[in-house]
Amino acid sequence: MGILKTINGISVYLFYISFTIIFYISLKKCFLREGESKVKLFFWSLLTNPFVVFLLAVIISLIVIVIYTVCNGNASGLGNNDTDSAFWRNELLYSNVAVFIASILFTFLMILFSYLMGKALKAYNKSLVMFVYLTFSVISCMYDDRSSFASENDNALSGILFDVNNILYLIVVWVVYFFIIRALSELSDRKRRINSRLFIVPPTAFMIGYASLDFGIYISFSKDANSVFQLLSLMILVLFIWAFHIIIRNIKATDDALEAKDEVRVLSVEIMEALANTIDAKDKYTNGHSLRVAQYSRMIAEKMGLSAEMCENIYYMGLLHDIGKIGVPNEIINKPSKLTDSEYDIIKTHPVTGYNILSKIESRPNLALGARWHHERYDGKGYPDGKAGEEICLEARIIAVADSYDAMTSNRSYRKYMPRDVVRGEIEKNIGTQFDPEAARCMLQIIDEDKEYTLHEVAENKGDLNLQSDTVQGAEG
Repeated sequence: MGILKTINGISVYLFYISFTIIFYISLKKCFLREGESKVKLFFWSLLTNPFVVFLLAVIISLIVIVIYTVCNGNASGLGNNDTDSAFWRNELLYSNVAVFIASILFTFLMILFSYLMGKALKAYNKSLVMFVYLTFSVISCMYDDRSSFASENDNALSGILFDVNNILYLIVVWVVYFFIIRALSELSDRKRRINSRLFIVPPTAFMIGYASLDFGIYISFSKDANSVFQLLSLMILVLFIWAFHIIIRNIKATDDALEAKDEVRVLSVEIMEALANTIDAKDKYTNGHSLRVAQYSRMIAEKMGLSAEMCENIYYMGLLHDIGKIGVPNEIINKPSKLTDSEYDIIKTHPVTGYNILSKIESRPNLALGARWHHERYDGKGYPDGKAGEEICLEARIIAVADSYDAMTSNRSYRKYMPRDVVRGEIEKNIGTQFDPEAARCMLQIIDEDKEYTLHEVAENKGDLNLQSDTVQGAEG
């Protein structure tokens, strides 16, 4: 029996040491940022270790019960002749009430300490720090109950079972590390908002429910019934660990899918911008035109209060609105003198050409509409289809304003970009005729806010540029 008790003691210390080390490693792996002190974290992990906090909760509970008992005994006239009240005489009830109260107090202390540690560690999601603390707290709470009851038996079989239980709980701690902590470490570095209730409520409810049932079964039934309950609780704990392993893995998979989607979106935008720059490069005087039109279009859409998704789509449509110019010969696009009627007719084919190209992109059908209708006029005198008013899709009406604005604020072979007041006057004069009224008024607000006149093509030395008047329709890109 002496050897068995020695083994029992070693197995207990082995569990406590392993628990403490894995608890520290979990905090370090998940939440310690680069350049922060590992020694300081180890010190705080010792102070907030669930076993230390549980001991603190037990001490507080005992103090509360002693104060209550003394006060109750004095109020009942006990203390001189009858030194033990009924409460004091029932030592079993006394000790278990203390453990029950300590378990409830322990739960809320762990929530408080874990939240404060989350702030100290500057964790992106404090709920994940709290989850780690509460998960280890569940194990410590169950282990404390199991070890105290098992150690009361003084026979070989009980000693062997005691060691087996120690090994089981040691395995549980490692299972938590391998199946929860390692997956959680990848999730904890992400700034995406996490549903805190999902990670805090289940372990909290588990701990409070376990403490209540364990106390009730022990004082109402037998020690054997309590042992069966603890075994079932251990099985539920394993299921709890596995469930959160699946949850964390699914959240990570969802994050990876969202990141992949964002990467594809960024790649798509970069491709569209590169394509737009390629088209603009056909004309040395419209370099960057499509990107500026896209930016102005998004600014107008935002000023109109459209949704973020629609603003983003309008930006894409603005990038590719002139893609049809790929079918226009370079000598026409770069002709320094006035175009003939036949040459202008060729220029006017670019909306339909762009529509035919972009209509093949089924995932973004509006791209084609922006390319086809950005030269339509609100009064129906535009091209290629002569649509008017709200027959023209809103995105194309917005792009039409942005397109004309950039045309007037960009250098051309026959003129320099127009002064701010002239541009504003042209847009105001054509509200309701060439331009959609709401989109044009939003463009006017943007112009008024741009007091330094930064929203125009940067003037470059492109030779002797003559200033001359130009109609808005003729100035379109």
